[in-house]
Amino acid sequence: MRLPVPNLNSPLTNKIGKLIPPWNSWFQQFSQEAPAVVDFSTTNPLTVNSIGTVIITGAATITLTRGATVINLTGQTIIPVSIGDTVSWTGGATVQFLGS
Repeated sequence: MRLPVPNLNSPLTNKIGKLIPPWNSWFQQFSQEAPAVVDFSTTNPLTVNSIGTVIITGAATITLTRGATVINLTGQTIIPVSIGDTVSWTGGATVQFLGS
């Protein structure tokens, strides 16, 4: 996920010329390597601790729990997730996580 451009009225540097947030975070997204793909096939359910995407293939059923809401996602293979989401599945699935 790309960060949006910070408020253009926000200063780029502080009084001593150091790059300040939110600009520092915005520029960093262009210089950091993409996070590695992580295999979670043996971790069921999977509770997510960072924003990203879960890719599931071969599952019989898939559910996403966000707070008190449980959503049936059976048939979906690409699932955007947020911190604290829990994804569970049945069947011999391959589960991978791509961090943002």
